[in-house]
Amino acid sequence: MGFKKKGMIAPVAMLAFIGMSTDASAAVSVSVDASSGVMPVSPYLYGRNIYCNEDRGDINDVTDTLSAKELDNLETYRQAGIRYLRMNNGNNATKHNWRKNLTSHPDYYNNVYKHNWDISAKKVLDNLPGVDAMYAFQLTGYVASSMDYNFADWDWKQAHGKNAKQSLNLAGGGQVADDGETLVQAGNSSLYLQEWPADSSAKILTHWKDELKYDMERLKYWSMDNEMELWRGTHDDLPLDFPDNSTVAPERMINNYVAVAKAAKARYPDVKLTGPVVANEWSWCNIRYDDNSEGRAVTSFIKASDRNYCWLEYFIKRLGEEQKKTNIQLLDVFDLHWYPTEKNYESWINWHRVFYDTTYNYPGANGIKRANETCKWDETITKEYIFKRIDDWMKKYVGTNYKYTFGFTETDFIADMDAMTRALVYASFMGTFMDHGVEIFTPWTWREGMYEVVHLFSRYGKRFRVDSPSSLDSLVSAYTTVNGMGDSMTVILVNRAENTSQSVDLNVSNFELNDGNYATLTLSGITGETFVSHEKNALRSGSVSLQSKRASLTLPAKSITAVLFTGKGEIIAESSSSLKQTSSSSSVNQASSSSAVPQLTYLLAVQYGDNKLLFFQDGRWFVDNLNGNVSQVEIFNSLGQRLLQVPYMARGSVRLPTDGLLPGVYLVRLKTMHGYTLERISLEN
Repeated sequence: MGFKKKGMIAPVAMLAFIGMSTDASAAVSVSVDASSGVMPVSPYLYGRNIYCNEDRGDINDVTDTLSAKELDNLETYRQAGIRYLRMNNGNNATKHNWRKNLTSHPDYYNNVYKHNWDISAKKVLDNLPGVDAMYAFQLTGYVASSMDYNFADWDWKQAHGKNAKQSLNLAGGGQVADDGETLVQAGNSSLYLQEWPADSSAKILTHWKDELKYDMERLKYWSMDNEMELWRGTHDDLPLDFPDNSTVAPERMINNYVAVAKAAKARYPDVKLTGPVVANEWSWCNIRYDDNSEGRAVTSFIKASDRNYCWLEYFIKRLGEEQKKTNIQLLDVFDLHWYPTEKNYESWINWHRVFYDTTYNYPGANGIKRANETCKWDETITKEYIFKRIDDWMKKYVGTNYKYTFGFTETDFIADMDAMTRALVYASFMGTFMDHGVEIFTPWTWREGMYEVVHLFSRYGKRFRVDSPSSLDSLVSAYTTVNGMGDSMTVILVNRAENTSQSVDLNVSNFELNDGNYATLTLSGITGETFVSHEKNALRSGSVSLQSKRASLTLPAKSITAVLFTGKGEIIAESSSSLKQTSSSSSVNQASSSSAVPQLTYLLAVQYGDNKLLFFQDGRWFVDNLNGNVSQVEIFNSLGQRLLQVPYMARGSVRLPTDGLLPGVYLVRLKTMHGYTLERISLEN
């Protein structure tokens, strides 16, 4: 997480939110087409940032032993259906030294602390099967080296109060005035930092892959540092020159980026790079330079030799040039941060429209006003559609054959919201990202109401998104997923109307359904933290009647309702079969053939299931555990000898750990809530 308050918010007239006083008797029409817009849903949308440290963190990355608090946290992640963890701690990643397990924290005097990524990664791999994690490379060329020169912050706070300014550069012998605010002398960063070339960042890949033997399929995505366009402010102790309004600073950043990207791809070609990890709406278009003659920080566009560029357009332009030189894909996930600050319901409930909606006038539009060919401030630019803008720039500068996805790895659904409003906003983000193929979503701050939403989407959603347009999408949106086999569909309806219920006419096509009653789950009126577990939460059960694939239902004001349909099981056409679904592997307990194993005759006596719990995709076998029915998986050879065991399963599509098995036919025994079932799989070279 970086410096979040970038620039001044230009005054923009607020637009009336469509439907806030809509007549509830006018039904909203939702049309679900199970054969249209079929797109894999990335499990990495069900993610979050977690903080790792010795005392206050979600996961302790200093000691190997799991504390009671950590065990509770891990169980909550499993129960809620969390599938992805961003583990690099934001600004703490920039100066992280993985060899010495140290980092320098810019928000605490640049003091150096212990952070052992080896430990936190292993805790995830060992205790959260089906959950993957993301760490970060360092791009500045410097990392922490010693704790010997830390500022005595505890003594200082005892003398001057806990609110004494903490962002001063005091590590390395710095001095501060008695007011606690005025820096007398900055510390010497050479005492606690060391040089760190590109290969030093990248070598953690081979350290984990070859030395520690970690499952790199679950650690494949790596953040390219954090918010580098703000380094001049967030890491101003670094010995780097950022002259005002030139290309020196951005060129240094891009050159460092390219050097680390090349080194990482050389050491582990399958690594996925996420960048440029831009901090906020202002920083999408502006970069921070040195202070000017008046001592004020300068944030501005880039004056290149041919014309002016906003920061993201310039980054993409240079990315295209460097990729043509190297013939190496230097970015796999285009990753942004955004910390909106509006404090009214009308703005909150429309935040999800900032990413793709070309019609939405965002009241907080600010830095984007420089997104033109001169970078001159243009008050008429009020529409953000930032992911679409990036996609257009990528096509222009990098090419149309370039395959990449989007990530959104930091945001905060602010404390001013009540829990139900936050749930609506979070659900709207989630659904929008599903609809557009976004791959990674990890909010920075985790607040009340969010576990309920990720639980609903992750534990009841299916593997493929399909089209389900609404006749009044600004008020009521539908986000629909199917399992790809034609026997399971979830329609999640979000009613953003603050004070009125809404009638919905739901029509389903290209999906075989019997007439009858189907289950619904509704989230509304929550206050505080209501999520405890998969069995104990705020979801209220109900039902809806379906006749000839049509249903009518009433959505409470400020509510999220999931309709759970069970189809006849005919395979649907997957029009997006060329799209690769992000996969998660599972940690494995090896079981030797000499251990007590069931006989083959016993195995064959177990009834084979008809529910297709296994599926084959992109050369790998997966367990379809989106509904959480499978609690354990074992793999046996033709002699009935157990070769592998996954003792407990996460929700989602979990990859079978078959990499070490020889080609041939195997039996997979799955423990479900209804007993054991068997599936046959065939492995080829």
